[in-house]
Amino acid sequence: MNELKKYIETGTEKAGTQKELAKIIGIADANLRTAKSGIRGLPIEVCIQLANYLKEDELKVILASEMVTAKDEKKRKILESCMQKSKERISAMIVGGLVISMLTLSPLESAEAKVVENQDSMYIM
Repeated sequence: MNELKKYIETGTEKAGTQKELAKIIGIADANLRTAKSGIRGLPIEVCIQLANYLKEDELKVILASEMVTAKDEKKRKILESCMQKSKERISAMIVGGLVISMLTLSPLESAEAKVVENQDSMYIM
């Protein structure tokens, strides 16, 4: 199954019907059907609308659409590489966000200085 089809099916589930999804993202239902069937991709602005509706990365949806029509093997490899890099960036962002969340939710210890006296010297801890 192509990636664009997955996005369209997810959008259809969220919207209730494919016709409603088409209305939401500003495209004719017939054009959405041809994109879902893999006959042709979606215009970039529609890909962006679909991505925003699904709360997905816009580049991933655009690349998925471009993959539908890419017949040239060289172009497909470039698009696949870009898709993989996009997935890696998103994974890194998620991990980074989780780390930041964990750090900001962790209780911080007090930074008060303590004076420890010894017979020979005094230490600040």
